[in-house]
Amino acid sequence: MKSLVLSDFDGTISLQDITYLLVRHFYKGDWESIAKDFTTGKITSPEAYSLIAERLKAHESEVREFLGHHGKIDPTFLTFYHDCRQKGIDVKILSDGLDFYIKAILEIHQLSEIPFYANGCHFQREGRIEVSFPHSNEECGLCGTCKKRLVQAHRKEYDFILFVGNGFSDRCAAKEVDWVFAKGSLYRFCIEEDIPCYFFQDFQEVLKDFKKRTRGVIFDLDGTLIESYEAIYLGLEEAFRYFGREIFPFGDLKNYLKPDLESTLRQFFSPEEALEGIPIMRKKYEEVYLDKTRFLDGAREVLDGLSSMGILLGVASNKFGKFSRGALAHLGVSNYFKSIVGAGDVLRNKPFPDMIDAVLKEMELLPEEAVFVGDTLTDIETGKQAGIDVFALPTGFYSKIELSKGKPKRILNHLRDLLQEINPLSFLHPPVS
Repeated sequence: MKSLVLSDFDGTISLQDITYLLVRHFYKGDWESIAKDFTTGKITSPEAYSLIAERLKAHESEVREFLGHHGKIDPTFLTFYHDCRQKGIDVKILSDGLDFYIKAILEIHQLSEIPFYANGCHFQREGRIEVSFPHSNEECGLCGTCKKRLVQAHRKEYDFILFVGNGFSDRCAAKEVDWVFAKGSLYRFCIEEDIPCYFFQDFQEVLKDFKKRTRGVIFDLDGTLIESYEAIYLGLEEAFRYFGREIFPFGDLKNYLKPDLESTLRQFFSPEEALEGIPIMRKKYEEVYLDKTRFLDGAREVLDGLSSMGILLGVASNKFGKFSRGALAHLGVSNYFKSIVGAGDVLRNKPFPDMIDAVLKEMELLPEEAVFVGDTLTDIETGKQAGIDVFALPTGFYSKIELSKGKPKRILNHLRDLLQEINPLSFLHPPVS
């Protein structure tokens, strides 16, 4: 399979947006209003460049000297690029920036062989510049370089195209490619538009994802594999009744559930009452939870599928350990799991990493060999604390947009998507025989 990585430049390969650096240094006038009009969509990229060119004063030698001091790139990009070339993966740059500085920065870092597409920068007399748009799309015109058309132009040559980017000009390209690595505003856009993407921070992380071989999946329980909120509510109701308080409506449960039971109860009771209420709540919960617990849609199918693939399975849940194991036994799937760890089984509950650390130890896996699947921001934080990739699900009380604030590696639309998300990029980096 012939594969291609297309990458944005400013803020993706370069550590900063070079256009903005140049404008802040050389522009004579109110460039901030132009930038604001562009970012809010009042003017297009070509219009912004044309306005900037009217008052930007810079000689070619001055710009080259400036770039020598400020043209820093992601230091992990070099390793990523050379690894791709060794694997026969082509790498090209698509930028809505200026060709002059991209060419100069690539030369500085001895990367001149990388093909790139960008807007033209032409130095004139008295320090003036002109900007041209050889890769524009007159039908749209929002960007000087139409990355959508450039992706389409490469379709006949490549079987798989991956895009890495962070900003506004990357949106159309993200819709056209086979896979996206996103950060910045592009990450939020991909989540909103249901575009499959991995969050990344630098190219070392992209390369790690190329090489990743997932051998195990660790699940949260409530809101991820099972639904037992009615049982939780009935347990809380018993505690409220004991203290002579009126409980909130069931529909408000999502507003009050915290990472652990004590934190949930302390929203309504004194610290002493909260501790007294825990065994009361658990006693009632134990009476009803088996009858009030069910699989979420697709959960059994996913467990069957992963098991048949030879993937090791584990559970890390803030549900009391006895109840976690009891629920899975009642549902007939205990034998699927190598490890089931819940509250009380380790010193600290989520968001501390203790549960995941314990599960990984029992599964005999390293963090990079597994993924953690959960439905809350607490799950995302827990996974990051444990150094494991997190796949988030909007099946609980959080929407995709809310989950995106935690920047998980991936946000799934449905648990079933997980069956296609195990090592989706492994063909890009096959193991050495």
